[in-house]
Formats: sequence, structure tokens, C-alpha cells
Amino acid sequence: MHYGRTTRSEPGLFLSRRRAMGLGVGLAGAAAVTAACGRGGGRETGAKAIPSATQAAQVAPDAPRPGGQARTRFNGTPPLDPIANTTFRAQTLAGFTYSRLVKFKTGADPAVAANYEVVPDLAASWELPGDGTQVIFKLRANAVFHDKAPVNGRKVDAEDIRFTFERFRTEPKNSNKAAFDTVVQGIETPDANTVVFKLKAPYGPILNLFANPQYLWILPRESAGGFDPAKDQIGSGPWVLESLQPDIEIKLRANRKYFLEGKPYVDQWTIAILPDNLQGKAQFQAERLDIEAIQFEDKAEVAQSNPRARFLSYLPANSIPFLAFQTRGNSPFKDERARRAFSMAFDRDSLLQLSYDGQGAYHNIVPAHMGKWWLDPKGSEIGEAGKYFQRNIRDAKAMLEAAGLAGLPFKFIYTNNAYGERFNQWAEATAAMLKDLGVRPTIVVQDYQREYISANGTFFGNFEGVFFGLQTPFTDPHDFLFNMAHSASRRNHGGIADPQLDQMIEKEGATLDEATRVKLVREIQRYMAEKMYYAPGFVGPAYTGVQPWVRGFKWSATYGVGTESYAEVWLDRG
Repeated sequence: MHYGRTTRSEPGLFLSRRRAMGLGVGLAGAAAVTAACGRGGGRETGAKAIPSATQAAQVAPDAPRPGGQARTRFNGTPPLDPIANTTFRAQTLAGFTYSRLVKFKTGADPAVAANYEVVPDLAASWELPGDGTQVIFKLRANAVFHDKAPVNGRKVDAEDIRFTFERFRTEPKNSNKAAFDTVVQGIETPDANTVVFKLKAPYGPILNLFANPQYLWILPRESAGGFDPAKDQIGSGPWVLESLQPDIEIKLRANRKYFLEGKPYVDQWTIAILPDNLQGKAQFQAERLDIEAIQFEDKAEVAQSNPRARFLSYLPANSIPFLAFQTRGNSPFKDERARRAFSMAFDRDSLLQLSYDGQGAYHNIVPAHMGKWWLDPKGSEIGEAGKYFQRNIRDAKAMLEAAGLAGLPFKFIYTNNAYGERFNQWAEATAAMLKDLGVRPTIVVQDYQREYISANGTFFGNFEGVFFGLQTPFTDPHDFLFNMAHSASRRNHGGIADPQLDQMIEKEGATLDEATRVKLVREIQRYMAEKMYYAPGFVGPAYTGVQPWVRGFKWSATYGVGTESYAEVWLDRG
């Protein structure tokens, strides 16, 4: 069946303003993660593997050369206070000027970022002693704030961490203020270089929680009254905010007292404010941007016009489509046979062909961009549940008939004013695919703000039938598992109430050994694939274009790109 054609992606494709991670902006590493996917198991697949991210992107190692000016872009003007404003633009700019206690490891190959390995940032070291109910961070001795009044380059100390943590939890405008509440009991600062977080119980992803760049950017305590963090940024990050002209550009100069000696290498970054992806592409082609996100459909053109440019390919974290089934009350989707049948009608390969020339991968409940945490629905480890990801109308119809649900009428819900034209085409195509089962969908198109994402909206479980949506790009697999599937979660879209699954998720979340956690996360994915509480979707490749004189670029999957990637860049203009 032909399900339509994809058109050029619009600015902000796939993303609400709250959940966008930077697709279509020059800070291309902020958009997503991971390298090509393994296939495993010898299964035939309709989707093509993505070329290795290192085939065209790596350059020969060389000694970094300091100096020079570079340009990238944002697609809008960012607010300055990352606690009072949680938009992706505010958090991404914070990644240049502020520091976290810990950050994520990056590398030239996007596969490095895909594992979300935590490494030091402001904290030189940490430990989880005893029963794992406290985390002790030791701060770097040489970390200082930017030399701006009234902070004047003083040393970062433990009281700044306490101040930031308390403000984060109490700031009325902070929509993320409850992020630590279920995990952290309190904070202690026994001396100027030591911060102790007391936990309510052992929590395996605790370091990831502190590394997550949507949360704890460390501000000086002078921001409580000495200066307004909504009007200036005074952090300890690799870049000092020099100027911001709304809708025009941002200028950042190197912090030459940064705690990582010799970094950053570039003297100045200019971030142009260019809202349209077409503008970004044109500026990159004209060599006026040094790094830029390249849309899939534009990559061939840009590679031809700029043959010396390098391109990193990866699976973006911000494209996680899925089908959610209502399982509350007397919904017909309480029967797993209905959920399995709908998943078997969801033709992921056709949608990958439609939008990405067949390249890409299938998501599991943990998405494909998450490296070692992801269990490939096409691999051998998924077991018998793998068949529920494959298009098979004959067997799916038989399941519905056995369940007494042949010809089932149901609502098919999606929002068409948030994620762009490509998403809308996926939704329309998916509804058409489900009709092949002989079921009778009623298409319900909702307004994003008023009906879909509101506190009592579809996304938070107030719906009948099925909805097609996008998931938030979390940075730890536990966030996907708990938020989507635990009975105590407000983001449990379909109302899953499975005591065995709750216990599995709780055990995984309390496991401190990472290797054991990986096994448990993969077991949960296998279990959820068998139950098919959600029908996970698919993801196609995205690209970051890098000009030939840009060296040392380490790809970042998060809002922390300014620290995790741009501090490593140096210029070799010959």
C-alpha cells in the first residue's frame, strides 16, 4: 500500500517547544544520539543500516591549535535563566556558560554519547558508599566563576551547589522542580569542597540524574540578589556570555580560567539566530556556519555542494514515535491480542522507506538511540516477541477474531499542530495501515496545547482508543520505563497496571551495578514487547555537517553540547 510522500521538514519538526532538543539548529549535536544499529539474529529487514558515523566524519589526529572565531546557530533567542525557564533554548545556552556536577562522555563517533556514560564536570570525583543511599561529590579545587561583578571570579564552593539545588526545587517557574523529589532526601555540605546528597533509597541512575542537562546547572549564590540571572549569565563553564542581541546573534568568548587546562580552544563563538532550516543550510553551504544540522533530505545536495565537508550520521533522540493503547476501564485494549495485532499492522519499514529511503531502526520501549541499553526488536535476543514488530496482517486479523474484536471501532488520536508535516504524514499513514485489519478508526485530530498536552489531556492518559505521539527524549532508560509503564507514574499514558512489571522496574531502578542494570533493562524490554503495552515506532538518520577546518568535534546528544562538544573544537584553516 502507498501511504503518501514526505515533504521538506518544517523548523521544529518532531518537537514541541518544550521537548525540542535542537533539530534544525546549528548546535547539531544537541539533537540526538547513536550510530548505526546492529541487526542480529539473521532476520530479513526492510530497513537499511545507517553508514558508520565515522566513515566521513573522522580526521587524522593532530595537536589542537588555540585561537580563532567560529559560528553556529540557534533557531530562536534563548532566555538566560536555565532554572526559571526550562525551554530547550535556555538549557542549550546554559551548556556553554554553566557547569553541572557531572556530564556525559562524548567522542567523534556518536556511539560514545549513545551510552550516556557519566564523567566529571565540576565534581572531580564521587562515591556511593555503604548501602548506596548517599552520593558524595568532591569539587574541583581550581573551578572558579566567570570574572564578572559581583561574583568576580571567586572559587566555586559547596554552598553554591546547595543554593542551586534549593532554588531548583522551589523556583515557581521551574516546570522540572520535582525532578529530584522522589529520589533525594536532602543535601549536606560538610566543607567547602564536599557535597553530600542523601537519598531516600538506592537509585541506580542517580549520576545520570545529576548529569542531565535539563536540570542542575550550577549558579553562584550571588544570583539570589547580587545580579539577575535572567539578564546575565555568570557560570563556571567554558564560555563567557559577552553579548546577546535578540533575534540577531549571541557572542561568547573563551573562559581562560576554565578548570580544564588549555580548553576551550576557540577564542570566540558567534551563535547566529536563524529560525529557518533553509537559512541554516544555505549558510553552511556558503561556509558561513562551521557546524550545522543537516536534514536527511538535504544531505545529498549539501554533500555535493560542499565536497570537503564531513558528515556525522546518527539516530536522533528527539524522534520517538509510538502508539499508546488505553488499558483503563473496560477498554478493548486491555486484551494483549488487540495490542499485538495493532503493532503487527504498524508498518515501520514502509514509514522508514517513506521518509528515510529505508534507512534506520526500530525503537523498543527504550529507543534505538540508547546504545547498549536498547534491545533490538529485529535481533535474536528479543525472542518470540520480535514477530509483533513485523507487518503481518493475516496473523493480526486472526488475533482480533480470536479476541472477539473483529471490525473493532475505536478512536485514533493525534495532534497536527506541534511536530511538523512529516509527523502528520506518519500519523495519517499509520491510521490507514490499521484499517487493513478490518477495524474502524475514527480519526480525532487535537490541538496540541488545549487538548493533547494539557494537564488533563490525551498525553497524560485522558483518552479513549489509541493515540499516535512522540515521546520525550530522556537521558536514562529508567525514565522511559518508569514514566511510561509504572502504575505510579503520571506519564503512564495507557494506564498500565501490571504488578510484575512494576516490580521489574523498581528492581532495575534500585540496582547500582551498571552491567546488572543493563541486563534488567533489556529483560523489561523483552517483557513489554511480549505484552505490547505500547507499539514502539522507528527512527531514521540525521546528520551533522562539519566544515573541513573544524577539528576535535566530539558529538553530544544533549543540551550540554556547549561543554560536551564545543569546548573540544579547534580550527585548522591552514
